[in-house]
Amino acid sequence: MTKKKRHHYVPKFYLRRFSINEEGKFLGLYNLNNRKFVQNAPLKNQAYENFLYGEDDEIENALADMEGNISQLFNIWTDEKQLYPPPPESNAFKLLKQFILYQSYRTPKSGNDLMTKINESIKTVIKEFKPDLWDKIKDGTLVHENPVLYGLSHAIEYQHLLNYLDCKFLVNLSLFPFITSDTPVVFYNQLMEQAGNYMGATAFVAKGLQIFYPIHPRLMICFYDSNVYEFGNNCDNCCSTESIDEVHQLNGLQLINSKSQVFFNDLISEEYIQELCKHFEEYRDTSKNINKIINRGNRKFFLTSSEDAHINLELDFFKLKVNPKDYENDFESVRHSSFVRPPIRKISLDD
Repeated sequence: MTKKKRHHYVPKFYLRRFSINEEGKFLGLYNLNNRKFVQNAPLKNQAYENFLYGEDDEIENALADMEGNISQLFNIWTDEKQLYPPPPESNAFKLLKQFILYQSYRTPKSGNDLMTKINESIKTVIKEFKPDLWDKIKDGTLVHENPVLYGLSHAIEYQHLLNYLDCKFLVNLSLFPFITSDTPVVFYNQLMEQAGNYMGATAFVAKGLQIFYPIHPRLMICFYDSNVYEFGNNCDNCCSTESIDEVHQLNGLQLINSKSQVFFNDLISEEYIQELCKHFEEYRDTSKNINKIINRGNRKFFLTSSEDAHINLELDFFKLKVNPKDYENDFESVRHSSFVRPPIRKISLDD
């Protein structure tokens, strides 16, 4: 049996909705590495790597089965225009959360980010506690045979951390369509951004977490913390925006979040992409990992976190229900009391 060589980390069924005339053959793309704009790029050649999930077809087949099921929901939303998410306790809603979680972990950028975080964390600890070893490893890099597969294999452990998020749809009625990218799931947190306290703000457990996932040039799935935000004046299932500026910001987040490519239909011009780069490309290098040794008397604690890019996002359809000033000094506030942090462990590098 022939093995599946091309592993598409952004599914083809998903990209078809951003294709020219939604025919599924060609789509527009912009490559940020070589500054190349392509109006009609073959869709089948985008967002894949050979044997990304290993030469065994097991993971690729499992993802394909999931895509087959979720694509039926996408058809209901984008083709039949039934603009309401699945009921929260339904299997369909569980599938949607699972799919978005896996999509966030299955990309090459996710694998790269994971290894960067691991390397920076290890080096911080070794430099502090094993200075004799530090000189030997400071210029080295820990590698993993398949970091994407490693991250993806642990993704299911985090599914429950998407609980206590509401899901609604955003309909784009503006002159500009949504774009997408090779890393299409975007995590954000307007609460912590306005509190000036963005460290750890996009963690799965974070209070105020938002997830933006465009599934069509005119439709976006939004997950959000309903204890923090009011979405669209308490709309039941979806709200709309006619604001070019709001769509421009959301498209900017796709550009910032991407590894190297954004995708779009034929209504997006090269001039618009250049304008998008002008406004948002500078934020691509602002994400950072945070690793600190904290001294407390005769004890030392290791703090590891991250701070993702943020752009002072302004969206009229999201209204804060809480005062951000209350969270200015709140260290990595969790969304729900059930998300209990594990106890602090004493670690020894001599073990």
